[in-house]
Amino acid sequence: MGFRKSLVITFALALMWLAPPAVAQQTDEAPKYDVKAEVIVKGTVEEIKEVTNPKGQVGIYLMVKSGAEILEVRLCPNSFLKEFEVVFNKGDQLTITGSKVKVEEKQVILARQIEFGNNKITLRDPQGVPVWTWLTKGGSK
Repeated sequence: MGFRKSLVITFALALMWLAPPAVAQQTDEAPKYDVKAEVIVKGTVEEIKEVTNPKGQVGIYLMVKSGAEILEVRLCPNSFLKEFEVVFNKGDQLTITGSKVKVEEKQVILARQIEFGNNKITLRDPQGVPVWTWLTKGGSK
């Protein structure tokens, strides 16, 4: 997966520099990434969930055990991971950089970057703007 890993990293980094903020806005119903609440956690995947939002889009949530705590880590649309053939499995050891935010009275992490094995995937730019949002706009400015 060396070539695929490089492709994902290169593509995600290119998007971070090219995507204008006006194109990459989140919808009002999505939780907002808070750079001030960014954390780095290490843990083991306990469960992978596919969750459908009100717009019918399927997102991926990972339940990650970090110490004695189980954390809900929200990634991105499933289609974005499939595009780059990224698959998470129960038992994967992860290092997650993301924003810890409150959603419906519980703490969740909105993932910005995930490292696992020799792989790294960037889901959001340093300000928390989702790179997949830019892709769904067809890459146009």
